[in-house]
Amino acid sequence: MDSNRLTVMSRQVVAEAQNQARRRSNNEVDTWHLLAALLGQEGGIVPALVEKLGLTVSALQLAVERELDRLPKVSGSVDVSKIYVTQAVNEVFTHAEEAAAKLKDEYVSTEHLLLGLVDVAKPEGLKKYFKASASTAPRC
Repeated sequence: MDSNRLTVMSRQVVAEAQNQARRRSNNEVDTWHLLAALLGQEGGIVPALVEKLGLTVSALQLAVERELDRLPKVSGSVDVSKIYVTQAVNEVFTHAEEAAAKLKDEYVSTEHLLLGLVDVAKPEGLKKYFKASASTAPRC
């Protein structure tokens, strides 16, 4: 993905996902890191979208934190240059770009990243969570 096509808010989310991986001693940025960064972004649209769907942001953040705690850790400090992006995150970026193109948006925004996460729904735990959330969310 061309980072020049990301909005400022999207770049912040990607940077925060990387920071979370480093702080947690994970050597990969996974979809859980990306979702955590989207949910925690101050002034971001994703928390408002989640609430609009009838979900509680704090409950979702708690569930994401639990999943992040389960990810494999490396011992010692994590070299920022050696943090990799998982295939699932690459797929999220691809789907986000496609969503932006379909909506005729020039830039990939945080809501496009959220759509990419929902489309990709990896790892399996994330897929299950989205399905469970969808079945309990109110219908519009």
